[in-house]
Amino acid sequence: MTYNLTNEDFLHFIWKQKLFYQNNLKTTDNQHLEIINPGEINCDAGPDFFNAKIKIDGILWAGNIEVHHDINDWNLHNHHKDKAYDNVILHVVARGKGETFRTNGEQIPVLFLSWSDELWYSYLALRDQRDWLACSGKLAAISSFEFSFWKERMLIERLESRSTQIKEVLKATTSNWDETFYRILFRSFGFGVNSEPFELLARSIPLTVLLKYSDNIKIVEALLFGQAGFLNETFIDEYLTDLKREYHFIRQKHQLKSLENHIWKFLRLRPSNFPTIRISQLAHLIVKTKGLFGVFINEENLDTILDLLNVDVSEYWETHYLPDRKSKKIFKDLGASSKNLIIINTIIPYLFSYGKNTQNHVFEDRAMNWLNQLKPEQNAIISKWKANEISVKNAGDSQALIYLSNNYCKKKKCLHCNIGHKVLTIKAE
Repeated sequence: MTYNLTNEDFLHFIWKQKLFYQNNLKTTDNQHLEIINPGEINCDAGPDFFNAKIKIDGILWAGNIEVHHDINDWNLHNHHKDKAYDNVILHVVARGKGETFRTNGEQIPVLFLSWSDELWYSYLALRDQRDWLACSGKLAAISSFEFSFWKERMLIERLESRSTQIKEVLKATTSNWDETFYRILFRSFGFGVNSEPFELLARSIPLTVLLKYSDNIKIVEALLFGQAGFLNETFIDEYLTDLKREYHFIRQKHQLKSLENHIWKFLRLRPSNFPTIRISQLAHLIVKTKGLFGVFINEENLDTILDLLNVDVSEYWETHYLPDRKSKKIFKDLGASSKNLIIINTIIPYLFSYGKNTQNHVFEDRAMNWLNQLKPEQNAIISKWKANEISVKNAGDSQALIYLSNNYCKKKKCLHCNIGHKVLTIKAE
């Protein structure tokens, strides 16, 4: 049959997993071929697989493998003029007619791959599945050991990804770890919807300025609300009027420029998640820790971290969600779910990144241990995995599955996923 290949991922997959027909393999010039090791995928420039080992007519060859849809792609991609491809020992293709040569004119052996129709249809079923979890309903065939192994891999990949993001912030702060934590902590108080404005707020206030006032809740709130752009109106309430007076003095003294308050989002947010409430909670956290964010990285006990995040709002905000608009009095502390999210999405990635960049594995191990101690997140993605009887015991599991869902499942990258590999392999077998 004719196979409509939209990219070479499928060919890479069946080559790496050796899922093609292997009985009596021969090159196009009729030499007997044995695949000892298909090699490792190359994610950089150059041939597709490196460190491969094959035997051609009983002679052992070690080198690189190049994979193409059509044999003529070798010349179309100008590999015959590129010395980086001279160490290719086998050209693997799916179709076409012709020959393959190195830059010096030497001929490179060519293998035409063939595979079962069942494997191809299984691949199409995954690729064309409308549900973001393409292998839903087939996961029972995957052992708990295999799935646990892949979850661990996804968790490390997730932390590595966050470490890369934190490294960019570190670069922007000229390698100042305190300033870096300050910025990502502020960002975490936006809980997604207002993350960008909170990061802008942190960048608008030099950490040295914040530290000067970190023992005075009134001044810290004046500084944060003022810089956030919430103190530009004329107010009825005495509390806001006092904050505005304090902020005017601080702004002049330190030559600060406030943000525009239109950047903050309130629409479709629960009132307890309004940025005004989060700013007051953040102010109390700054005062509670005296602005010394190092306590988060040097503390070994997770319960102590949870206690540090046990903050509420100033008395005014107990009866307000918006300036000058009184509401029913409610105690607005930073709830358990919010504390967990800050630890999971900010403190733990920071710990991991700090340990990785300073080559101190104690912090990386602590990050992993804390994830195993925290309860898993509860959302639609996790519910979907649970419906497929996938175990989600702790935050490490939930983080791994969320990362897997967003970066593999929803992008239909089944051929890059060990679970997708296993589903296809079982079907092929």
